[in-house]
Parts: sequence; structure tokens; C-alpha cells
Amino acid sequence: MTASKSTDRWPMQVSLQHETVLTRGWETERWSIRDLCPDAAKGDGYTDLTLELHKDERTAYRFNLNATSPHLFLLCDEDEASSELIPMHMTASQDEAASFMDGEHQMLETPMPAAVQCWIDSYLGIHGELIDEGKKKKKRGKGRSSER
Repeated sequence: MTASKSTDRWPMQVSLQHETVLTRGWETERWSIRDLCPDAAKGDGYTDLTLELHKDERTAYRFNLNATSPHLFLLCDEDEASSELIPMHMTASQDEAASFMDGEHQMLETPMPAAVQCWIDSYLGIHGELIDEGKKKKKRGKGRSSER
């Protein structure tokens, strides 16, 4: 792993695990994140990824940090030949994670390490909070239900 941590990028390594579980009499395949290693070079069995923060996702980052249990989300693609999951992209934005859930990709999640929470909070401190303007007030005028 040659990349280094910056204010908006953090190299990580992730390892997945596969298990077969029995659910109501049926065997089900389940994947999960076995290990997440910020700033560590673990080697075999680990995939290098970079967690990258984007200014337009600041509201989603704050929402995640304010949750009871903040999470990181991992987008995976399935290798059709081996049926293995391949980690493709990591995000701290639930909005971005939801946009990838289209049936072709699998999303995994893992609790966010405290160091990553502090790093994201620092990013929000540097770049400010993104405030949603919400809906604009409707104009009063002819044909409006507010007129009497």
C-alpha cells in the first residue's frame, strides 16, 4: 500500500469472510467484513481500497456520525466464475451506499472505527457542514389555496 492518508483520502485494507447459515431450514450464503485495517498493510487475503470524502456528501457524513452506531459501507461485485465477492468501493455516506443497491451489487457494512469517525468529524470541521435548504416557500397568488 503506497498511498498515504490526507484530509479527504484514507487508504484501507479489507478482508471478507463467507459462511453458510441455516435459516428456517434453508441453507443461505452470507458474506461479511472480517477485518478492516486503516493505515495497515496486511497482505494476502486483503483488498486495498481508499475511503474518499466528498464535499457534496457532508450532510450524509454528519447523519452517519450522529447515528447510534456509525458504519462504513462496502460495495462488492460478484466474480461469476468463483462466486467470490470482490470489494470495489468504500463510503461513509448512506446516501451513496443506497444508490448502489440496484440488485447487481452487494453492499456490506461494518461499524466505523473511532479513528475514522474522528477523521470525518475533522473533515467536517475544515470544510463546514452542508446545510440542506429544504423546500422553498410557495408563493401566494391567484389560484392558490392560501388565498381567501
